[in-house]
Amino acid sequence: MMGWANCGEDSNGRPIGYAIEATCDHPGCHNQIDRGLSYACGDMHGNDEIGCAGYFCERHRATHIEHDGKHHQICNRCATKLVDSEEWQEDENEGCLRKLVE
Repeated sequence: MMGWANCGEDSNGRPIGYAIEATCDHPGCHNQIDRGLSYACGDMHGNDEIGCAGYFCERHRATHIEHDGKHHQICNRCATKLVDSEEWQEDENEGCLRKLVE
């Protein structure tokens, strides 16, 4: 049985899990992290509607987002893409991104 400490590989073939030591995926950043959910962009490993398959330190995964009734953190690059899509906007009162209601 596989646990969350070492739970497979990401789409780039890198091992993932909270026991896997790594550095932040932001270009030029050398901050030490792990590849567990605490550092994953979005709410799960891999690409999805709100996040990428990257793992980022707190400085580079600093945008809070409300998605499906939950709050998550995404990387700065994904936050920019969401805002640029004009489907998301910053809620200054809540300090997070929210999807626009159509």
